[in-house]
Amino acid sequence: MNAWSLLLAAVLASAAASDSSVDAELARAAGYLEAGEPARAVEVIRGVLPRRDTPAVRNLLGNALEAAGDLLGAAEEFRKAAHADASEEHLFDWGNNLLQLRAYPPATDVLAEAVKRFPRSARLHVALGIARYSRGQFEDAIRALCAAADLEPDDERPYLFLGEMYGVSTELAPEVTKRLARFVERQPGHALGHFFYAMSLWKGAAGGGLPPDVEAHLKKAIALDPRLAKAHFQLGVLYGDEGRYPEAIAALEEAVRLEPSMAQGHYRLGQAYRRTGRQDLAAKALEAFTRLQPP
Repeated sequence: MNAWSLLLAAVLASAAASDSSVDAELARAAGYLEAGEPARAVEVIRGVLPRRDTPAVRNLLGNALEAAGDLLGAAEEFRKAAHADASEEHLFDWGNNLLQLRAYPPATDVLAEAVKRFPRSARLHVALGIARYSRGQFEDAIRALCAAADLEPDDERPYLFLGEMYGVSTELAPEVTKRLARFVERQPGHALGHFFYAMSLWKGAAGGGLPPDVEAHLKKAIALDPRLAKAHFQLGVLYGDEGRYPEAIAALEEAVRLEPSMAQGHYRLGQAYRRTGRQDLAAKALEAFTRLQPP
């Protein structure tokens, strides 16, 4: 059963009294949504409202409007649904819609209240973490995402967001590293998991020497996904910092081959070429770096 069919089933189940003609219209709307015709679904659902104006139907209309690209119209329908019935689904859909609108302060308010009501909803914690991060509330964002990872340890979403945040909070860095360590243990075949864990270990070792696991996890990320340009780049940086310039050059050449617009890759490659006396290649790499700078 796909997402639209599940949503329809929830709408029909919420009806206080069955009306076969309304049920048929809602099923037709779900069919339009499944067929990628959300505008037609919106028209049908709006026609149903005079006969069945319930929070579930309002929420379905919000989903249809969102699919049709009318995010503002969807926000109003999600708001009505959540005010009439503050279920986990309605609050999540409203908060998620506000995130898409980049209305981060109201999204934070909605999602913070939702988490109070439904503290065991991992997706609410993830959404709240995104809202707080978008407002620069980095430590609160990390706490929300750590809570999500603890609630659903096999869901990759909170870990990937945490991975992107490995350098934003010195105080909570050990908490991020702990979750990423658990992620690669539970999902050893996840390339980004190994990459983010390596970077978290590296950032956490400032002034204390490079942990040996950093290189191992970067290599593992590349083995799992050879096209992961940023893993090649960071491996090249690591080699360069250790004076292993031939290895740095190989890694950085691969990084810029995979992602030619990576300015820092060209810069680091130019420095490595210069260190090995290859001045002509260094000049070309640094020229590429200069060319990629914003005007």
